[in-house]
Amino acid sequence: MDIGSGRTRTWRAALVTLALGLAACEPVAEGDVRVTMSGGDGTQRGYPSHLFQDGWSVQFTKYLVSLGDFTLTSAAGEQRASSEHVLVDVQKGDIPLTELKGLTAGRWGVGFRVSPPREDTKLPDGSVSAEDLAMMRERGYSYWVEGVAVKEGVGVYTFRMGFPVDARMVDCVNGVDGTLGIVVPEGSVGKAEVTIHAEHMFYDRLGTHRGVQLRFDAFAATADARKVITPEGLSSQKLLDLRGPDGTELRDGQGKPVVYEPGAYTVKTLQEFVTQSIVDQAHLNGGGVCTVAH
Repeated sequence: MDIGSGRTRTWRAALVTLALGLAACEPVAEGDVRVTMSGGDGTQRGYPSHLFQDGWSVQFTKYLVSLGDFTLTSAAGEQRASSEHVLVDVQKGDIPLTELKGLTAGRWGVGFRVSPPREDTKLPDGSVSAEDLAMMRERGYSYWVEGVAVKEGVGVYTFRMGFPVDARMVDCVNGVDGTLGIVVPEGSVGKAEVTIHAEHMFYDRLGTHRGVQLRFDAFAATADARKVITPEGLSSQKLLDLRGPDGTELRDGQGKPVVYEPGAYTVKTLQEFVTQSIVDQAHLNGGGVCTVAH
């Protein structure tokens, strides 16, 4: 037996064990993520008439969004989540939602859920009334919007509209650089902004962002005698038989019939069309789109 050789192997094994132990004790690089929400210029400043095919301008006075369950998933499958569900008014400005601390530095996938208020839904910034919370919960709305629409030669209309979206947003692309998710920086704070693109509700096509036009004539045609547009009014507007305020076929400024294209979706009314159109209007860090997983 070679005693020297045996001692050498023993020392080598001890050194390997020591090295592994020291590596295991090395601190893991960590960072934090601050989550905010914004409606951008659309909800805060509105949309001027030149953006609409039919010449309307729109200004919101209230844009309520109900969402929560913000989740980050690492490449290794680790998940960190905030179970909070909130109702906020993005018309009033950008809103801090939550902060996740002590995450391993590196890339993380982003997900969250837009859904109607729950029993534990919070009003974090005081911009939303308890009455609006109760109304949205009772009617199953995750979005509630109020505002004014104006068209020269037609008049001033007000709207109070709610939409029952319930969708889990996953695999969000970062609108800043086009990569998937966000990077948690070592020793610093990463930013994740849920950005609402309110123009989706005025799209005239589903399933695409290309070739869409913003329209409002079909909304206005459903207004009551006080020129108020409601969810019930939108539900009365049949997509295959769009009607103007006088009950005749709805036509555009060139005299052509107004057409909404539902694509592969089975929607029968303007209310159903808009609800489907805004399902994916919540983006990440500006224009980063997310995959809808109901």
